[in-house]
Amino acid sequence: MRRPSVFVAKDPEKEFRYGSRNWLLHARYVRGEHAMCLDLADDLQKKADNTHRYAHYVKGLVYADAGRHQEALERFHSCIRLQPSDPEPLKQVAKSLSCQGRYQLSLEAYLEADKLTKHPDSDIYCALAECASNLGQIERGVEWARAAVQAGGGERAGALLARLLLASGDAVGASAAYDQAIATHACGADTLAAAGALRLRAGAPREAFQLLGAALAQQPSQHAAALALAAMMLQHRDLDAALARLKAALSAHPTCVAAHSNLGLALLAKKKYVAALTCLQRAVWSAPLSARAAHNLGLALLLCRRPASAFCRLATAAALQPRQPYTVLLIGIALERLGDARADAAYARAAALAPGAALVRVNRAARLARAGLAGRAAEEARAVAEILQGEEKPDAQLSSSLATLLALLRDAGVQLSDLPDHLPRGDTPDDLPEDDMTADEV
Repeated sequence: MRRPSVFVAKDPEKEFRYGSRNWLLHARYVRGEHAMCLDLADDLQKKADNTHRYAHYVKGLVYADAGRHQEALERFHSCIRLQPSDPEPLKQVAKSLSCQGRYQLSLEAYLEADKLTKHPDSDIYCALAECASNLGQIERGVEWARAAVQAGGGERAGALLARLLLASGDAVGASAAYDQAIATHACGADTLAAAGALRLRAGAPREAFQLLGAALAQQPSQHAAALALAAMMLQHRDLDAALARLKAALSAHPTCVAAHSNLGLALLAKKKYVAALTCLQRAVWSAPLSARAAHNLGLALLLCRRPASAFCRLATAAALQPRQPYTVLLIGIALERLGDARADAAYARAAALAPGAALVRVNRAARLARAGLAGRAAEEARAVAEILQGEEKPDAQLSSSLATLLALLRDAGVQLSDLPDHLPRGDTPDDLPEDDMTADEV
């Protein structure tokens, strides 16, 4: 709830003589007694011939809180007509315009309010940055957010600057802005969770864990922090701890698509297939246009040996996100299990979308070998070997699959003399998460 500003009376002697009731108007507004507040404001307007500025102002705040922004604009404009040099009603006009989605007019109103203020106002600068961001002017929004930070905007300005820098593609600058905000202010759980998620994407899990833990310690129902921690635990195969975090996230946000999807993947990894399918289906119901949710459900259906249902879900995911190679690869697997001749085209399309993905290429090589095209399968196997040799930590499961495929090709009489003498072995499979069960991005 917004705290109404204190107005200076136009005639202090007259106010003292008849007794000002602005304090009672203010008290009723901040206590949420809006009906009594409106009655008192109408009474004051009758006594002052509709020239009581503070009554106009508080009525505008009440209307704005109720979502009646057009009526609120009329009250604030009455305040401006009575005293044009006061920036507070103009700021409320700009805020109501922003709530109506009229961002250009809101931006202009905030600029006029900035001209009337005697000192830099961080609230105005933050609002200008948000309006510029909504208008697609990210760089201009970053400039206003920096001005808000310099004007002492506190946590709000720092978090806003970080979000806008991240939207502009400057992840390093966004991380630095979060660090400065956390170091100089007592930040809330939302800011800590956003900073932790950014650190997790940047590949700093230790710092991300500290920030996310601090966010949950401050607000245990902070679902974004719980989701990010669950994603970290899924990557490290700590399924029980991930399930606990995901259940906490769902209790705070029951319609969260990422929580349902990650919970389904965790249950799938524990081989609880019915519960996993239920969670993934809920994710699809909550977000029918989410390609990731449809992809995960298609993967689960494939693992449950339901290729026809899996194909339907994967086709939906591919329609929503056509250039996702792993979705196209799963479509090829589903079509092959259904005995459809279009599987070869799906494998080729996946390899064309991700020519450097060893998982896609080794699956295509296996498909060619099963189709009796041993020569083309050998070419794909050579490409997979080169890709794995170029990786610092090759996947052990892919290396094992490649070795098995090469052994079968040699038994079939295929010449593989130009392959490397020593294929990469990678780490032990137990130390690595499965690629096809990666958690949703938070």
